[in-house]
Amino acid sequence: MPKWDPVTLNELPSRRLVDLHLLRHGRPDTKGVRRAYGHTDYPLSAEGLRQTEALAALPLERPRGIITSDLQRCQVLADRLAERFDIELHATAALREQFMGRWEGRPWAEINTEDPVGTHAYWDDYLNARPPGGETWGEMAGRVIDWFEDADLADGSWLVVTHIGVIRALLSHHLGLPMDEALRWAPAPGSATNLLLADAGAVLNSLGAVPLHTRLPPARRIALSGSAGIGKTTLGRRLAAELGVPFIEEGMRRRLEGGLQMHRTTREQRRDLVRELWEEQLEAEAAAGEGFVADRSSIDFAAFWLHYRFTEPEDDADGFLTRTFAHAATYDRIVLLPFGVFPLIADGIRATNPHLQRLYHGLVHGLLVEEASDRLVELPAIQALDERIEWLKLNFAAD
Repeated sequence: MPKWDPVTLNELPSRRLVDLHLLRHGRPDTKGVRRAYGHTDYPLSAEGLRQTEALAALPLERPRGIITSDLQRCQVLADRLAERFDIELHATAALREQFMGRWEGRPWAEINTEDPVGTHAYWDDYLNARPPGGETWGEMAGRVIDWFEDADLADGSWLVVTHIGVIRALLSHHLGLPMDEALRWAPAPGSATNLLLADAGAVLNSLGAVPLHTRLPPARRIALSGSAGIGKTTLGRRLAAELGVPFIEEGMRRRLEGGLQMHRTTREQRRDLVRELWEEQLEAEAAAGEGFVADRSSIDFAAFWLHYRFTEPEDDADGFLTRTFAHAATYDRIVLLPFGVFPLIADGIRATNPHLQRLYHGLVHGLLVEEASDRLVELPAIQALDERIEWLKLNFAAD
């Protein structure tokens, strides 16, 4: 709950505040088929179970209560949360999804083929159209709003595990969006939505937030990225030890410590060196097998290539960049460390010109966003090593 200062408290029209966390269940096991289901009690898929574990580990304060739909795809998460916080769980059918009647459990493709008029009518006016033998979306929304008014939740934090239709109804009701516009809300499976409710109105804090570590498989192949002097090596060694995997040091540092003076190399020598370092990293990753923490990612080598303007001949540049970009997909995570958290220290090895380092950092950041955004993790501006490690543990599953 927000901690208001005395001045703010005196200005508030009401101190009543309900911190409502609406948690959408993980993906159910529909055997890979898009189906019409509302009350059909499908179990969770393997992906849904991973999403459930991620939501159960969210950094939430101890709630005042936990309420859930009585369908198993919701109750699995609710049970985990009740166990975590040692709080009694309340399950209710009032928080079920819309009942789809005779369409329940059937593939949408089959329904569309057999009843094209009915399905078109449903999507044209989902608020009032009734699936055969089911309830309208508007009736479902009314059921949910009636439940909320009757529940009369006291001040404090509440966890509600439910379905997308229920979340849409509650959001529209509290934020003043017409119910026939409710499909504009689209929280993903396995996501968290947060509403603050007071007598003066409602505030939407977050919509459909998905814990980062549910987007990818558990992290075993991790590459660090960014400019010099940002703490990659220190973090990498510690993270590798925590995960019990090898640490792959960058080859450039070894060469610089051995006396290499980059300013005395020719353009051709620098090109050969970047290519040699890249091949060396590939060999080290292959030798490490299924798990490692690397001091550089393949995208870093692409950034080096562009940083030194190795753009001619074009065929050579195309070949190198294509390989490095494609290789990024082999990492489970690429962690970009923040620039400027630590001062650049003259150690006789790294360039201490902050503008030069920022230039490279901005280049690699842009390439990561363009080429590897699906596995990019951007570490916030944290200095303490222990806090960096804990943040990474929280934000991706490393088993």
